[in-house]
Amino acid sequence: MLRCEIFCFIVSTVNALKTPMINASMVLCDRHFGGINYPVGGVGGIAVSLANGLVEKGSAIRYKANVTNVILENGKAVGVRLSNGKELFARTVISNATRWDTFGKLVKAEELPEEEKNFQKNYVKAPSFLSIHLGVKASVLPAGTDCHHFVLEDDWSNLEKPYGSIFLSIPTVLDPSLAPEGHHILHIFTTAGIEDWEGLPRKDYEQKKELVANEIIRRLENKLFPGLQDSIVLKEVGSPKTHRRFLARNDGTYGPMPRGKPKGLLAMPFNTTSIDGLYCVGDSCFPGQGVIAVAFSGVMCAHRVAADIDLEQRSPILDTGLLGVLRWLRTLA
Repeated sequence: MLRCEIFCFIVSTVNALKTPMINASMVLCDRHFGGINYPVGGVGGIAVSLANGLVEKGSAIRYKANVTNVILENGKAVGVRLSNGKELFARTVISNATRWDTFGKLVKAEELPEEEKNFQKNYVKAPSFLSIHLGVKASVLPAGTDCHHFVLEDDWSNLEKPYGSIFLSIPTVLDPSLAPEGHHILHIFTTAGIEDWEGLPRKDYEQKKELVANEIIRRLENKLFPGLQDSIVLKEVGSPKTHRRFLARNDGTYGPMPRGKPKGLLAMPFNTTSIDGLYCVGDSCFPGQGVIAVAFSGVMCAHRVAADIDLEQRSPILDTGLLGVLRWLRTLA
């Protein structure tokens, strides 16, 4: 039971009773049958490959082009406005921002659509993370050190509390090419709420990052790697404010979690929205948080958009039936 609780928390940042079974089952199957996989050269290679594929297919990717709002005409999404004032128009608009950002910032509507009111009533923002990236001397890791670690000291009541549990990944155990010879990379993170970091002067903010990070490192030093602090050659610390700034996520959140007892994943919004021409994708949509779930959401959204703009064959009977089921489920939610 305790092992199940840990697995559920790792995938969803909530306890077992609030973790949808499909999320837990996907992770358990991946761990026991698929194993742990890292792309050679680091996970950044996935983004580069996807970007290259899109360009090869005729797409254009604009970097450092922050979207400030979705342009609506007669209730239909027709484009986006960038922070520099430039406007881009398209047949469809797809938002991979969180649902709170999409319908709280990007869509300038006087009143939230009913579907979004239900979403915000049934789901709350999961906490963000404090992240620490370390470059350390290889000698601090014992021979045979595993790639992944999860640290929770004696008190189980700390599992879901901020800074209560520690996640640790050491990708260089699997791919030594990611770090200079004789060194390893440690990625450490722990849950944290943005309210703990707001309103601090710059100097106090930097000092707090250092203090909290050093306490996390001390705990890892005591539990796993004696001498860790002295082996550090590079350290970067990111707070929930860092996640909010660079990932453009509301309060740096990891994603939505049920406000009470889960009502099932089918109660989550799908890729379509109540605004014609506007689609959503990512962890705010079915089937929720995590790499596998978000990738699945992307595949579903691509098929939905392609069908709606006649690039793929529609199925009127299935589409009508699915919409009816979704409307019914949302009335229950």
